[in-house]
Amino acid sequence: MGKKRHYTPQQIIAQCNAIAREKRMAVRSPWTAMAIVCGYSMLKSEGFKAKRIAAVCTKVNEYEDLWREGLLTVEQVQSELMEKAEWSVEYKEYTEADITAKKGSFQYWLDSIQMEPQNTINETATRYMLFFFRALNEMHGYGKDRLTRVKDLMNQTIEEYQKNKEALQRWKIDLLDAGIYFENPIDPLTQEKGSMMCGGYE
Repeated sequence: MGKKRHYTPQQIIAQCNAIAREKRMAVRSPWTAMAIVCGYSMLKSEGFKAKRIAAVCTKVNEYEDLWREGLLTVEQVQSELMEKAEWSVEYKEYTEADITAKKGSFQYWLDSIQMEPQNTINETATRYMLFFFRALNEMHGYGKDRLTRVKDLMNQTIEEYQKNKEALQRWKIDLLDAGIYFENPIDPLTQEKGSMMCGGYE
């Protein structure tokens, strides 16, 4: 039988504060982080210069405004991307079925209240990628082959980001050297041990 874990009051406060922070940052931070990821992908995969990168990012923000006004839907963009590239981008929504902690435990409660910000983070990042691919198609005529090429590099970039949280700062420097500045995201995904759902905090 495994050893039962007991939390000190300080540990409980620390974990609750971490969740509160993630909740506050769940909307803006992943949007900023994805702008850096997409900007870096344009720089390395397509050789885009600062002006082109900035224009694409501006277009993505315009799509976001249309989405907020109800004039553009995620489903519409997914359908367009499927038609152009024969693939799309979706996100998996976390539910209580994904929680592995024992029901009724403190860890189960932590994971359950963390689901909302985690889903917001995933949904926001997914929406940015969809709008990004739409912008490449609309502004530069990207079809299946070129969209797939960018997607493949982005997947590698995101995988590196998941393994090495410092990579984001390196990409920012590369983009700055190319002539474009991105604000530094206060990003809960860069926390050393990830989200509660992905392993928790000690």
